[in-house]
Amino acid sequence: MRNEVYPSLLVKLVDSEKQRKIKRFRNLVSKGREIYYDPLPDRLYADLNLTLTDRHLAMRMLEYLDERIAQRAREIMSDDSRSKRNRVEIVAQLVKKKRVEELFDASKKAAEDVNVAKYITNDLENLKPAILVIFTDTPRITANVFKDLKLDPIYNARGKRLPIIIYATELEEYEGVLTGRVTYIPNEIERFKIQTEAHLAFLEKNIHSIY
Repeated sequence: MRNEVYPSLLVKLVDSEKQRKIKRFRNLVSKGREIYYDPLPDRLYADLNLTLTDRHLAMRMLEYLDERIAQRAREIMSDDSRSKRNRVEIVAQLVKKKRVEELFDASKKAAEDVNVAKYITNDLENLKPAILVIFTDTPRITANVFKDLKLDPIYNARGKRLPIIIYATELEEYEGVLTGRVTYIPNEIERFKIQTEAHLAFLEKNIHSIY
Protein backbone atom coordinates (compact mmCIF):
# COMPACT_ATOMS: atom_id res chain seq x y z
CA MET A 1 0.00 0.00 0.00
CA ARG A 2 2.83 2.39 0.90
CA ASN A 3 4.43 2.01 -2.56
CA GLU A 4 1.10 2.58 -4.29
CA VAL A 5 0.08 5.61 -2.25
CA TYR A 6 3.30 7.61 -2.04
CA PRO A 7 3.87 8.32 -5.76
CA SER A 8 0.33 9.64 -6.16
CA LEU A 9 0.54 11.76 -3.05
CA LEU A 10 3.91 13.15 -4.02
CA VAL A 11 2.76 14.11 -7.48
CA LYS A 12 -0.41 15.79 -6.21
CA LEU A 13 0.82 17.32 -2.96
CA VAL A 14 4.52 18.12 -3.41
CA ASP A 15 4.35 21.17 -5.66
CA SER A 16 7.27 23.21 -7.03
CA GLU A 17 7.44 25.33 -3.89
CA LYS A 18 7.79 22.28 -1.66
CA GLN A 19 10.38 20.84 -4.04
CA ARG A 20 12.37 24.03 -3.61
CA LYS A 21 12.14 23.67 0.16
CA ILE A 22 13.23 20.02 -0.01
CA LYS A 23 16.32 20.97 -1.99
CA ARG A 24 17.26 23.86 0.27
CA PHE A 25 16.73 22.14 3.60
CA ARG A 26 18.41 18.94 2.41
CA ASN A 27 21.44 21.06 1.55
CA LEU A 28 21.46 22.46 5.08
CA VAL A 29 21.27 18.95 6.56
CA SER A 30 24.29 17.92 4.48
CA LYS A 31 26.18 20.74 6.20
CA GLY A 32 25.42 19.29 9.61
CA ARG A 33 22.43 21.39 10.59
CA GLU A 34 19.98 19.71 12.95
CA ILE A 35 16.85 20.14 10.88
CA TYR A 36 14.38 17.89 9.08
CA TYR A 37 11.81 18.98 6.51
CA ASP A 38 8.71 16.86 5.86
CA PRO A 39 6.99 18.16 2.69
CA LEU A 40 3.68 16.35 3.11
CA PRO A 41 2.50 18.17 6.23
CA ASP A 42 4.89 20.98 5.20
CA ARG A 43 6.69 21.07 8.53
CA LEU A 44 10.22 22.10 9.33
CA TYR A 45 11.60 20.44 12.45
CA ALA A 46 14.65 22.15 13.92
CA ASP A 47 16.80 22.07 17.01
CA LEU A 48 17.18 25.46 18.67
CA ASN A 49 20.68 26.04 20.00
CA LEU A 50 23.27 26.74 17.30
CA THR A 51 20.83 25.59 14.61
CA LEU A 52 18.29 28.40 14.74
CA THR A 53 20.47 30.59 16.97
CA ASP A 54 23.88 32.19 16.48
CA ARG A 55 24.85 31.56 20.11
CA HIS A 56 23.92 28.94 22.70
CA LEU A 57 20.74 30.41 24.15
CA ALA A 58 20.51 28.11 27.19
CA MET A 59 24.10 28.74 28.28
CA ARG A 60 23.70 32.46 27.84
CA MET A 61 20.60 32.33 30.04
CA LEU A 62 22.53 30.44 32.73
CA GLU A 63 25.31 33.03 32.60
CA TYR A 64 22.80 35.73 33.46
CA LEU A 65 21.17 33.52 36.09
CA ASP A 66 24.42 32.57 37.86
CA GLU A 67 27.90 32.47 36.32
CA ARG A 68 29.03 29.67 38.64
CA ILE A 69 26.08 27.53 37.57
CA ALA A 70 26.85 28.31 33.92
CA GLN A 71 30.46 27.18 34.30
CA ARG A 72 29.43 23.92 35.94
CA ALA A 73 26.74 23.39 33.30
CA ARG A 74 29.29 23.75 30.50
CA GLU A 75 31.41 21.04 32.11
CA ILE A 76 28.44 18.72 32.54
CA MET A 77 27.07 19.19 29.01
CA SER A 78 30.48 18.50 27.49
CA ASP A 79 30.70 15.12 29.26
CA ASP A 80 29.81 12.67 26.48
CA SER A 81 30.07 9.71 28.84
CA ARG A 82 26.60 10.61 30.15
CA SER A 83 23.35 10.48 28.21
CA LYS A 84 21.87 13.78 27.07
CA ARG A 85 18.89 13.28 29.37
CA ASN A 86 21.15 12.63 32.35
CA ARG A 87 23.18 15.75 31.66
CA VAL A 88 20.05 17.89 31.42
CA GLU A 89 18.73 16.45 34.68
CA ILE A 90 22.01 17.22 36.45
CA VAL A 91 21.98 20.80 35.18
CA ALA A 92 18.38 21.14 36.36
CA GLN A 93 19.56 20.24 39.85
CA LEU A 94 21.93 23.20 39.71
CA VAL A 95 19.07 25.67 39.38
CA LYS A 96 17.13 24.17 42.28
CA LYS A 97 15.70 26.90 44.56
CA LYS A 98 16.01 29.55 41.88
CA ARG A 99 12.78 31.45 41.40
CA VAL A 100 10.87 31.15 38.13
CA GLU A 101 10.94 34.95 37.97
CA GLU A 102 14.75 34.86 38.04
CA LEU A 103 14.78 32.34 35.21
CA PHE A 104 12.41 34.51 33.19
CA ASP A 105 14.52 37.65 33.71
CA ALA A 106 17.70 35.79 32.72
CA SER A 107 15.89 34.43 29.68
CA LYS A 108 14.89 37.91 28.51
CA LYS A 109 18.47 39.14 28.80
CA ALA A 110 19.77 36.10 26.94
CA ALA A 111 17.21 36.52 24.17
CA GLU A 112 18.38 40.12 23.71
CA ASP A 113 21.95 38.87 23.17
CA VAL A 114 21.21 35.89 20.92
CA ASN A 115 19.95 36.22 17.36
CA VAL A 116 18.45 33.94 14.74
CA ALA A 117 21.35 32.41 12.80
CA LYS A 118 22.02 34.41 9.63
CA TYR A 119 22.30 31.33 7.39
CA ILE A 120 18.63 30.44 7.94
CA THR A 121 17.02 33.86 8.43
CA ASN A 122 16.02 34.27 4.78
CA ASP A 123 14.78 30.67 4.62
CA LEU A 124 12.45 31.14 7.57
CA GLU A 125 11.02 34.27 6.02
CA ASN A 126 10.90 33.30 2.34
CA LEU A 127 10.57 29.49 2.37
CA LYS A 128 8.20 29.64 5.28
CA PRO A 129 6.86 26.13 6.04
CA ALA A 130 3.26 25.80 7.16
CA ILE A 131 4.44 24.97 10.65
CA LEU A 132 7.82 25.43 12.31
CA VAL A 133 8.44 22.85 15.05
CA ILE A 134 11.31 23.39 17.46
CA PHE A 135 12.90 20.73 19.64
CA THR A 136 15.22 21.85 22.42
CA ASP A 137 16.74 20.83 25.74
CA THR A 138 16.48 24.49 26.73
CA PRO A 139 13.88 25.30 29.42
CA ARG A 140 10.50 26.16 27.93
CA ILE A 141 10.45 29.63 29.51
CA THR A 142 13.72 30.54 27.79
CA ALA A 143 12.69 29.04 24.44
CA ASN A 144 9.34 30.85 24.49
CA VAL A 145 10.95 34.21 25.24
CA PHE A 146 13.33 33.77 22.31
CA LYS A 147 10.48 32.70 20.05
CA ASP A 148 8.42 35.79 20.88
CA LEU A 149 11.32 38.24 20.76
CA LYS A 150 13.44 37.01 17.84
CA LEU A 151 11.91 34.11 15.88
CA ASP A 152 8.31 35.19 15.42
CA PRO A 153 9.13 38.64 13.97
CA ILE A 154 11.16 36.93 11.23
CA TYR A 155 8.98 33.89 10.63
CA ASN A 156 5.79 35.93 10.48
CA ALA A 157 7.24 39.00 8.81
CA ARG A 158 5.08 38.43 5.73
CA GLY A 159 2.11 36.42 4.58
CA LYS A 160 -0.34 34.52 6.72
CA ARG A 161 0.51 34.34 10.41
CA LEU A 162 1.53 30.75 11.16
CA PRO A 163 2.27 28.85 14.37
CA ILE A 164 5.64 28.05 15.87
CA ILE A 165 5.42 24.94 18.05
CA ILE A 166 8.02 24.32 20.73
CA TYR A 167 8.85 21.07 22.50
CA ALA A 168 11.22 22.08 25.28
CA THR A 169 12.50 20.88 28.63
CA GLU A 170 9.91 21.32 31.34
CA LEU A 171 11.27 22.22 34.79
CA GLU A 172 9.12 21.42 37.79
CA GLU A 173 8.31 24.35 40.04
CA TYR A 174 6.42 24.73 43.30
CA GLU A 175 5.00 28.08 44.36
CA GLY A 176 7.25 29.89 41.92
CA VAL A 177 10.44 28.09 42.94
CA LEU A 178 12.28 25.50 40.84
CA THR A 179 12.49 22.07 42.48
CA GLY A 180 15.46 20.83 40.45
CA ARG A 181 13.35 18.11 38.77
CA VAL A 182 12.69 17.72 35.06
CA THR A 183 9.19 16.60 34.05
CA TYR A 184 9.73 16.42 30.28
CA ILE A 185 12.63 16.31 27.82
CA PRO A 186 12.09 16.03 24.05
CA ASN A 187 14.72 13.33 23.53
CA GLU A 188 15.42 11.58 20.24
CA ILE A 189 12.68 8.98 20.73
CA GLU A 190 10.13 11.66 21.55
CA ARG A 191 11.17 13.72 18.55
CA PHE A 192 10.83 10.79 16.17
CA LYS A 193 7.42 9.97 17.63
CA ILE A 194 6.17 13.53 17.13
CA GLN A 195 7.41 13.65 13.53
CA THR A 196 5.93 10.24 12.70
CA GLU A 197 2.53 11.01 14.21
CA ALA A 198 2.27 14.28 12.26
CA HIS A 199 3.23 12.51 9.03
CA LEU A 200 0.73 9.68 9.51
CA ALA A 201 -2.03 12.11 10.49
CA PHE A 202 -1.46 14.00 7.25
CA LEU A 203 -1.58 10.81 5.19
CA GLU A 204 -4.79 9.70 6.87
CA LYS A 205 -6.41 13.05 6.22
CA ASN A 206 -5.34 13.24 2.57
CA ILE A 207 -5.46 9.61 1.49
CA HIS A 208 -8.72 10.24 -0.33
CA SER A 209 -6.91 12.59 -2.74
CA ILE A 210 -5.42 9.68 -4.68
CA TYR A 211 -8.79 8.23 -5.63
